[in-house]
Amino acid sequence: MSVQKGENTQDSEVKALPVATAKPEQTPEELKAENERLKKQLSAIPQDLKTRVEYFNKKNELIRRLSKLDADKESLSKHLDYLSEIATANEFETEDFNLNIEFGNKYNKTAVYTLKNPLIIGELISFIIGRVDSKREILKNEIEA
Repeated sequence: MSVQKGENTQDSEVKALPVATAKPEQTPEELKAENERLKKQLSAIPQDLKTRVEYFNKKNELIRRLSKLDADKESLSKHLDYLSEIATANEFETEDFNLNIEFGNKYNKTAVYTLKNPLIIGELISFIIGRVDSKREILKNEIEA
């Protein structure tokens, strides 16, 4: 494509954009190790169609579970932040958060104990977040395998 210029048209310079490389140069040993890792991943994928579909369905289920754990962690973290604000104002009891221990079936439950201490509830949520993080790491490793 050619562009014609008139008498009063200014010459414009086209500036080259800086190009950032994604990775620094890798050594041959690193490239060989990465090549072996990728070969292992490729060999783990089944060859026949039925097992391949099952393999990818399993991976899809693992990704779905990981996504659910990510959402749960985000929700718990938001509540933990709010709990820490409440705990600074009143560290013994709050009406905003209750932790109920209940007994019975889904139609007839009886509260055995109700905890309203924001510090203890916050510690419990922190413990749950830690368990969620460990499960997320396990799922990530299974997905990458």
